[in-house]
Amino acid sequence: MEGFIQIDKKLGTIYTKENTIFRLWSPLRDEIYLVIYSDQNCIHRETYPMKKGKDGVHELTLKGDYKGYLYNYIVDGIEVTDPYSIASSLNSRHSAIIDLRDTDPVGWNSHIVPKGNNNCDAIIYEAHIKDFTGSPTSGVENRGKYLGFIEKSTEYNGLKTGLSHLKELGVTHIHLMPIYDFTTVNEESRDFYRDDNYNWGYDPELYNVPEGSYATIPEDPVNRIRELKKLIMTLHDEGFKLIMDVVYNHTYKGYDSNLNIIMPNYYYRTKGLGRFSNGSGCGNELATERPMVRKFIIDSLLYWIEEYKIDGFRFDLMGLIDIDTIEEAIIEMRNIRPDILIYGEPWTGGSTILAREKMLMKGMQSKSSFALFNDNFRDSIKGDNNGMGIGFIQGNTKSKLGVETGIVGSIQYDSSHMGFAQKPQESINYVNSHDDLIIYDKIKKIFPHMAEDDIERVNRLAFSILFTSQGIPFFHSGNEFLRTKGMLTNTYNSPLSINAIDWSLKEKNLKFYNYFRDLIELRKRYKEFRLKTQDEIQNRLRFFYYPHEKNIIAYTISMDRGYLLIVHNGEFYSIYMDKGDILGHLNNCYGILKKDIDISPILDINGLVGDGFHAIPSIGDMTLKIPYFSTAVYRLM
Repeated sequence: MEGFIQIDKKLGTIYTKENTIFRLWSPLRDEIYLVIYSDQNCIHRETYPMKKGKDGVHELTLKGDYKGYLYNYIVDGIEVTDPYSIASSLNSRHSAIIDLRDTDPVGWNSHIVPKGNNNCDAIIYEAHIKDFTGSPTSGVENRGKYLGFIEKSTEYNGLKTGLSHLKELGVTHIHLMPIYDFTTVNEESRDFYRDDNYNWGYDPELYNVPEGSYATIPEDPVNRIRELKKLIMTLHDEGFKLIMDVVYNHTYKGYDSNLNIIMPNYYYRTKGLGRFSNGSGCGNELATERPMVRKFIIDSLLYWIEEYKIDGFRFDLMGLIDIDTIEEAIIEMRNIRPDILIYGEPWTGGSTILAREKMLMKGMQSKSSFALFNDNFRDSIKGDNNGMGIGFIQGNTKSKLGVETGIVGSIQYDSSHMGFAQKPQESINYVNSHDDLIIYDKIKKIFPHMAEDDIERVNRLAFSILFTSQGIPFFHSGNEFLRTKGMLTNTYNSPLSINAIDWSLKEKNLKFYNYFRDLIELRKRYKEFRLKTQDEIQNRLRFFYYPHEKNIIAYTISMDRGYLLIVHNGEFYSIYMDKGDILGHLNNCYGILKKDIDISPILDINGLVGDGFHAIPSIGDMTLKIPYFSTAVYRLM
């Protein structure tokens, strides 16, 4: 299986009105047949033998206009779809022949794609198409659909929902959980809102085809593409960039997948007796290190960039994709989009036969400058994902060092704070994603008898740490108004009633939402929270140390004029900071000789304070009070 070389020939279909070319790579198979259907309900099919070339590509050209027809391949007596499909019929039964220009919505070719590599200016919002507007509380007409995601001026009891909510919130990047074609949801419209017809979508079928269930006419191969493009164009017009969640580490099907039937045991890593390696925890893993698997992945990524104008990718279980493939893919992608944003999960879902030195783990990202999810920072903030482990926000002083390392962007700040990144933009900072207990439920589990006001306060502390840290902040949809999933840890196939965002929570938790929104505004207002290099952070950020037993993190960041003071109080009681101690810290850490300072409150337990420039009177014995489980930010002049 290692002897095959990569070929550069375009695979899949090439359509024109005059003819359609079909190409399928399978050097192991001598006979492959193309079958053509006039529509998805047609039983009768036309069968054509394909010609195998010396490069292992089976090829056939059909004369005439076949737009709108469906096709499959017969391999060893089994009918399969084309792995390189760009369109499909309902529920992935057939690949479809289309003219891609028919899929372009009005204005597609002339719309402006936001440019520039935002790096640490990015604020990433993770959302699931169906979750985001699936609830009637969203006020959306096309609930849970591509078009529903971009409906404007929607509301619940006078409060903005959907796209208008995203604009109001101030995020910059929309990370969409899988929007490619996946298997475990019935795409028929009649079943869309059935509670048991739900999945996150980490079960790939056709990698280059949009998921049909999110389309208003899922049986139309062109419609799903046009509506996804309409979504992308609208997000771009509104100033957002779009991140696509991709799963190139495994497929849903294994031995009976189209890939394995076409080329047995080539696309998957195998152990003795042809058993699949299962580093994904889903039954198989793609052999990304093999030339034609690497080509398949890179071709797919480039297709999404060129055809759909995707702005970035999040890689599921990136640890299973060999580092050589990732590095080559990034070079190819940046040749097209120099500002492409790339990040992923630096771990696997189980043991793998991929060589350890080829596994993409933390520390291997610096050469190609992409970002990785920072689970060290996450766990230091909140404790473990689903158990009773506690972190800094629950009062664990042993987590302070891990939180401080995350605050400096997980760079190699000093001998105590040794992170994995060379630049802060390599760290995706988060407290939860779609996986595991959502943060509200995690805090409720740790403090089951805590008053709701204090549960909210601990949530405020968690996200204030996130938004005042160096690196790229990332959060899951609904975090901004205390979304709950009823203490369920893994809702990938739970009912829509569990997963759909309840927009009434925005009204119920409006004070928390306004605080969350203020955190985003704070980060945007002060570039000091978005430093770009290791040197900047080392030169400008200084920790203000309290006694070791105190669960308090305080630090200053030098500004063009003055300093920022940030204090995270993880204690169960209020703390006080003496002005003289603050002045001594500045003099000692920055080599200045100030005899007095003005202190202006910028953020307190309730959010932004005025315009942040109302100085507290300069009084010699003045102390600052920081309430329990809260964050305070001041400007020092």
